[in-house]
Amino acid sequence: MDAHRPTTPTLGCRFLPPLTKYMGKVGRSPLLAALLLLATSVAGNNVNEPPIFDGSGYPMGWTLNEATPVGTKVFTLKGHDPEGSPVKYGVQLTDKFVVDQRTGVMTLAKPLDREEADTIRFRVTLEDSVPQGQQPNIVGVEAHVIVLDENDNPPQFLGVPYEAVVAEDSPPGTTILPAIRVTDPDLLGENIQVTCIPQPQRSQDTYIGALVLQHPLDYKERPFYQLLLQASDGSNSNSTGVEIKVTDIQNSPPEFLDSLTGVVKEDDPIGTLVMTVKARDGDRGMPRKIVYELVTNPFDYFLLDAETGELRTAKPLDREALENSTGVLSFRVKAREVVDGTPGSDPSTVSVAEATVTIKDVNDEPPSFNRKEYSISIPENIADGTPLPHLEMMVRDPDVGLNSVFSLRLEDITGAFTVEPSQATGSTSVNIRVTNGSLDYENPNQRKFIILVVAEEVHTNPKLSSTATVTVGITDVNDNAPSFSNPSYTALVSETAGPGTPITTITAKDRDSGRFGAAGIIYQLIGKGSEHFNVDKKTGSITVAACPTPGTSPCLDFEEQSEYFLNYKATDDNGKGQTTSVSLRLSLADANDSPPKFQHKKYRAVIDEGAEKFEPPLRVQARDRDKTSKITYSIVEGNKMAIFRIDSDSGEITIAKRAPVDMSNSTNGGDSISLTVQASDGTFSDKALISITVRDVNNNAPAFAHDLYTASIPELSPVGTVVEELTATDADSGINAELVYRIQKGGFNDFAVNETSGAVFVSRKLDYDQRNTYHVEVIAFDKGSPSLTGTTTLMINVENSNDKPPYFSPETQRAEVTEDTAIGTVFATLKAIDPDSTDPEALNFAISEPITAIDRNGQRVNDSTTAFKDFFAVDRKTGQVSVVKSLDRDIAATVSLTLVVTDTSAPTLQQGKGNLVVTIIDVNHFAPEFARPWTREDPKYSIEMQEEQPTGAIVGAFTATDADNNIAGYAIEPPSPYFHINNVTGIVRTSQIIDYEETKQLEFTVVAYDTGVPQLSTSAKVTVTIINVNDEDPKFEHKSYNATVKENSQPGTRVTVVKAIDADEGPFGEVTYSLIGEHASDFNIGHETGEITVGGATVLDREIIPEITISVMASDNAPMNSRRSTSVPVVIKLVDVNDNRPIFTQHSYRASVAENLSVNPPAPILQVRAVDNDEGVNGEVWYKIIKGNENGSFALNPETGILYPAVSLLGRAQSYKIKVEARDMAGKGPHFDTCNIYVRVIPVNQHKPEFIMPELPNATVEVPENGGEPNYLVMTVKAIDRDSGDNGKVSYHMKVGNRNVQETEEFSINQETGELRAKIILDRETKNKFELVLVAADHGSPTAYETLRLLTVLLIDTNDNVPEFYEEYNFNVPENRPKDYYVGKVTAEDKDEGRHAKVYYYIKAGNADRAFYIDKSDGSIYTNRSFDREKRDSYLLTILAANDPDIYVDPKDTDHSRKNPEHGYVNVTIKILDENDNPPAFERSAYFAGVNSMANINELVTKVTASDADLGDNGTLQYYVASANLYKYGSDKPSGSIVPSPFNVTQDGKLVTSGYMAEYNQDRFIVEIVAKEIASPERFAVTKVHVWVFEPCQLIRVILSRPPEEVNREKDEIILELSNATQSRVVVDDIRYHVDSSGHIRREWCDMYLHVVDPKTQTISPIPQVLKLIDSKYDFLKDYYTGFAIENVVPAYVGVQEESFDIALAALIALLVVLLVGAVTVTVVCCCLKHWVISVPNDIRKKDGLIKKQIIDELNTTENPLWIEQKLKLYEEQELTMQVFSEPEAGLSTERRGSNMSLAMGDTSQDNTYATIQHPLPSNRHRSSTPDYTTLPGNRNMYESAMGFQGSTFQPVTLSQLTLDNDGQPQFVSGLV
Repeated sequence: MDAHRPTTPTLGCRFLPPLTKYMGKVGRSPLLAALLLLATSVAGNNVNEPPIFDGSGYPMGWTLNEATPVGTKVFTLKGHDPEGSPVKYGVQLTDKFVVDQRTGVMTLAKPLDREEADTIRFRVTLEDSVPQGQQPNIVGVEAHVIVLDENDNPPQFLGVPYEAVVAEDSPPGTTILPAIRVTDPDLLGENIQVTCIPQPQRSQDTYIGALVLQHPLDYKERPFYQLLLQASDGSNSNSTGVEIKVTDIQNSPPEFLDSLTGVVKEDDPIGTLVMTVKARDGDRGMPRKIVYELVTNPFDYFLLDAETGELRTAKPLDREALENSTGVLSFRVKAREVVDGTPGSDPSTVSVAEATVTIKDVNDEPPSFNRKEYSISIPENIADGTPLPHLEMMVRDPDVGLNSVFSLRLEDITGAFTVEPSQATGSTSVNIRVTNGSLDYENPNQRKFIILVVAEEVHTNPKLSSTATVTVGITDVNDNAPSFSNPSYTALVSETAGPGTPITTITAKDRDSGRFGAAGIIYQLIGKGSEHFNVDKKTGSITVAACPTPGTSPCLDFEEQSEYFLNYKATDDNGKGQTTSVSLRLSLADANDSPPKFQHKKYRAVIDEGAEKFEPPLRVQARDRDKTSKITYSIVEGNKMAIFRIDSDSGEITIAKRAPVDMSNSTNGGDSISLTVQASDGTFSDKALISITVRDVNNNAPAFAHDLYTASIPELSPVGTVVEELTATDADSGINAELVYRIQKGGFNDFAVNETSGAVFVSRKLDYDQRNTYHVEVIAFDKGSPSLTGTTTLMINVENSNDKPPYFSPETQRAEVTEDTAIGTVFATLKAIDPDSTDPEALNFAISEPITAIDRNGQRVNDSTTAFKDFFAVDRKTGQVSVVKSLDRDIAATVSLTLVVTDTSAPTLQQGKGNLVVTIIDVNHFAPEFARPWTREDPKYSIEMQEEQPTGAIVGAFTATDADNNIAGYAIEPPSPYFHINNVTGIVRTSQIIDYEETKQLEFTVVAYDTGVPQLSTSAKVTVTIINVNDEDPKFEHKSYNATVKENSQPGTRVTVVKAIDADEGPFGEVTYSLIGEHASDFNIGHETGEITVGGATVLDREIIPEITISVMASDNAPMNSRRSTSVPVVIKLVDVNDNRPIFTQHSYRASVAENLSVNPPAPILQVRAVDNDEGVNGEVWYKIIKGNENGSFALNPETGILYPAVSLLGRAQSYKIKVEARDMAGKGPHFDTCNIYVRVIPVNQHKPEFIMPELPNATVEVPENGGEPNYLVMTVKAIDRDSGDNGKVSYHMKVGNRNVQETEEFSINQETGELRAKIILDRETKNKFELVLVAADHGSPTAYETLRLLTVLLIDTNDNVPEFYEEYNFNVPENRPKDYYVGKVTAEDKDEGRHAKVYYYIKAGNADRAFYIDKSDGSIYTNRSFDREKRDSYLLTILAANDPDIYVDPKDTDHSRKNPEHGYVNVTIKILDENDNPPAFERSAYFAGVNSMANINELVTKVTASDADLGDNGTLQYYVASANLYKYGSDKPSGSIVPSPFNVTQDGKLVTSGYMAEYNQDRFIVEIVAKEIASPERFAVTKVHVWVFEPCQLIRVILSRPPEEVNREKDEIILELSNATQSRVVVDDIRYHVDSSGHIRREWCDMYLHVVDPKTQTISPIPQVLKLIDSKYDFLKDYYTGFAIENVVPAYVGVQEESFDIALAALIALLVVLLVGAVTVTVVCCCLKHWVISVPNDIRKKDGLIKKQIIDELNTTENPLWIEQKLKLYEEQELTMQVFSEPEAGLSTERRGSNMSLAMGDTSQDNTYATIQHPLPSNRHRSSTPDYTTLPGNRNMYESAMGFQGSTFQPVTLSQLTLDNDGQPQFVSGLV
């Protein structure tokens, strides 16, 4: 903008009349009053004079600012009445002022406005007061007030609104709007500033400027502008809008209209119209004529009319000649503006665009192959679906559309191949895949295939086709692995076989040919130990490998390894191809070629003399590597006295004689015996040396010759002097006789003893005076085990010696004597001691030099004064000290004497020295006296001191004097916590700081002591008064204060209260407050209260200062020089008051928008903005439309002020004036502002017509041939246009060439309705299809749009044939294939033509789970998910073929039989092929089993089962033992894996022994078994088999009345319950048919053999312990007994050990038989019979192979075991009429497998009873005498009968055991007898 200031600003001024004019009026008024007064006074004596205004008593030219607030006092009228009466004031001729009648104060009543009146004239009156009834005098004068200007009016624009027109090519700097005038009615204020964002211009009160162009314009980018001008005078502003229209000029090139596309058939004749090119001038204001030309013309196919723009064909077209297979031909077209009759050439008049023409194809080319013959080789067994490699077959049909659609098929009678794709368009690469058959080279008929590939057009007539030949040769591959005739092989060879010894020959076969077959097989052995054997890699002959020492390691050695488990592998392709392995077990035949070897060559043992056996037992052991050799042991040397014997089988050495070993006659000459032991296997032998040491028994204690020894020794004996030699003797020998001496007690470390010799000697210097007698106890102990001791006592007397001088005790002795003591007075006795003598007469006392003294002043008396030396004397015999001369304390106060004591009995001079200090005590007469003002009558002091003195401050000096003594010291008594006194000087100091506020007065007492005797003292009471000091600062309660107060608060408004406290007292503690700081004047504070209020002359405005900080100072009332003060900040936040109104930044807004403005999302049109200086909700401005929003077309965001279209503006093109209000407080406040928005909506033709029918761009409508009459309705074309009015009106046409027509020769279309009708009867044989271009055009202005649709009218055949299938289909799908995997294709044929021949395919049934889907257009079946053969392996689908493309088929339909005769059906079987996708898995992760220690090789241990869900080779598993970890008996750590493994596993999962188990008896194994797939990827599973090696006597037999097959089904549950009962692991070893006691097999019963493992030790639990646990859980198990049909639980095998049957036992049995004849004899024998005991060897208990029964304590709770109930009932029916006799040690035994069993028997009752077992009675119970069942008592145990046989509890008995019969059942008395 440019501004021009006026050259001479004109100011309007109003001149006043001359001031004398008014003065004349004023002057005459008093003069007239005076004349009237004079006349009145002349007329009468009492005349009322008028009142008079004072000289300046009314306003004359008084100035007043127009901004003066209403209510302001502007002037005070002043006047008086000469009579002195009161006057009244008044104002007339104006309403601006009011006056107080009494005071004359004038107040502004209405606002002033200088722009309305710059001078206010009025009249003021003055009225006196007169008595009632009289007329008052009223005097009036003229007055005026000049109104001063304030800048309170905004500048005003003149000549608004502003509009301008500017050409778009106007250069920057062009003046657009030349005259912009702004005026300001105010005289004051800053220069006018006019802003056209962002440039300002200034003027004083009138502004003239212009609007200038800054940047170039472009009509197309923006045809008009809206600007905002703002004028401001610094305080007020105003704004107005400017609208600028831009006029167009010729500077834009032409613009092409519509799309430059066309369609033409390649067989169309020359001159066919392809398209019409249209362009217009880009400058729409003055458009020019356009001419056209071709820039490029490929193949010279086209001609372009320069005037009309019609593009026509120039020569025949060939679509196949184009490089682009789509038939699209591109070329460039130029449009030029005609300037002055000549086409332009500059860029502003020329435009170039690219046009495209689609050449539609006609069927003139058959599909063709890239070659006629193809030759391919593939390997046999190629996977189904594999494409033929390197085929590189291409088929191409250069036609387009349906003409280029062709099908591909194979003429292949084998059906081994398929071609894909089955149908293609244009061109495609062809793949031939192998399918539906396995190609096997080994089948001669499958070594070569010749396939004919046919490519034939699908939709043309005639159907052009071509063929190609493919020759497929099959090559052999190595697809067959070698095969062996047997799955495993065994062979035997002697361990001593020499190198080259043939062992066996194993060969394999192979179906493949050449090197892939048998001719190429290579054999080899693999495995540990394979190096001992050779195999001919071609013949398979296995021989012994060369080795230097056959029969011994490292060659074949049975003892080292008896069997070799090897893998025998056959690999074809000369060792590079497929491999098959079988297991080969090579067993070695053992030979006795190894001698036995002792485990140790030397054994050592120790035995005590007299011992009867070795502890622990002594056993030698030899090992023979020959497993079949038996080792025997014998003693061959050293056993001369036949003391020892050896067990030939076990090698245990025992003592042959029971008598103690006597080594005195031993010829060994010592206490050890050497034996030579031999181990022999019959051929070889080995020897070992046994060294047996016979230990002496320490059974004799050391003994001294005397119990008491005495000795004397001089006191002066040196250390080491031997006092006595004590000797003890020990009858034992060896180490048991070696003695050690020790002093037990009494030596007091003065004596010691030699540990070896027993000599007692002095160990340190003796002192007779300390101890003169010792009783030393000496102990001697031998070195045996346990050690024995002997003791004696040595009494030692120490002989005294006079060797010590006497001495004073104490060395310095003290005494006191008063100065007035009489001469001869004894005041002390000396004390001396002689350690060697107790005779006091042997000591002699004396005084010797030096003698010294100290006077009363503490000074030493000099040597010139010697009188004090004669003060005292000592008695030589008694040591008494006495006064021998008068004492004078003035000479000496203390005398120190040197003393000597002499031992007169000593052989040599022995003296001791000491000191005697004698204190001469003065006689004290006067007490100390303090200085004045202290007196004895008033012994007080009063002093003052200020508070807060530092610690140690002097309070005062309190000294005293003594007339006859010195002052000994001072003290405060009692002690004071506040003060302390110097003991010497008497100065008192503070001990702590004293605070007046805490303590105002203190008292203490000072005491002075003198040095006299007796000591005298004097006290003085001191009173200290504390003087207050101003030592405390006032302290505020808070470090800072925060307060709030509303802005504009009235004076006196309370803000906050501050408070400070001063700890001082009195005036020093009184606090006053004051304000300091920059804003202190804005507030007041109560000097005493601290209350802060708003100041009287303060206007708080938050918008100017939002926060004020003042400081409050608190001061005490101390004098100024000692006054203390503190300040604190007070932060006062002004709370906003809604005192500002929102103001729009401009009050007029303009915008122009197109009617197609976006509504969703809404496009912003413009934004209004108002500013409110308040804060928070007071300043929150919201906007709303209050007027002009017709039909709700617009929406205004209330918060942002953005104006949006509320609805679509289409059809609402007009101008809108919208009034907008901005209101504070979020639209709810009292303040608001308004503005106007001018919006112009411009209509546009926005949308092209859109076809509804036909919908597709290339649509086809089928019309039955010969259908209907002429005017047949083909279809109704329908299109819509979303524009309104003419812009949305649609008319319909057909395009022929580049023209829109309503009809052709065959068809017509209604322009309004769109009905397309046939003008003639259509004949399919004449022409089977018609192609029409439909046009939908709108009537838009200035631009009209049209839309084209290509419609093909196809004359169709009638449908009279059903699709038919000609074969059943079988497809295979490998499992785990991804979704959309191609399965196969079904094909049905329909003999119709056209669309009636089109077949669509559906899955009718068998697809309930939607596993497959079918391409309904070509019959291809695909998978809908991935399959798992293990879940489902086949599907049967029913495929439906129909001509209808929209048939609904229920996917859940399973009925394959229901069929529609209009459709074709076929069944498709789909098999899911297996893949190796499942890993093997064992049924259990761990198995538990046992094996007999005497088991043979290949004996079954247990069976493990692994499974693989896959089929065939994929699911075939191979078992092998990975490791066999040995755990020795009782060990929880493995000893390692045994190699070779003692176990083997068969391929059916049976774990068998591969060696003998005897050497592992009681040990256990954890055998890891691997089940591995034989097919790739050879996954594997691992399980562990826990195997315990047991003896048969460790098994328990559970008898069940159920057949084995039923028990096997419930075996796990039985094991679980037994495991719960025993809290142990129960392992079942076997289940067999039950054999009863008569030897018959009962197949309906079975026996379960098991052993129980202790979970802690992992060892087999003893049978009695297990039975005891089972018995204790009887209540828990009895229901399971019934459910599982458990009849009995017994040990599996029971035997007894035969002992010698002596004569005594035989006699007893014979006697028993004889005595059965008579009852009386039986009674006598029974009374005499005590015990009948069959001894029980210890090893029987260890075997735990017996049933030990015991009944519970009480009769009424005794129960018989359920499983012996039937057995016992047999004995209930028998009566024993015999008496049993026995002698002790008698026994009855039988032998079974070396086990021991005995039955202990004792006395019986006198009655005939049944036999049972009785529980021992408690010792305090009386045995019943009533007839009862006969008891079989054990050793001291009585067994109580159980009545009624209600069941019993089994518990093991320590000594008493039952004998079992051959069936393992208990033998009762009747059976024994």
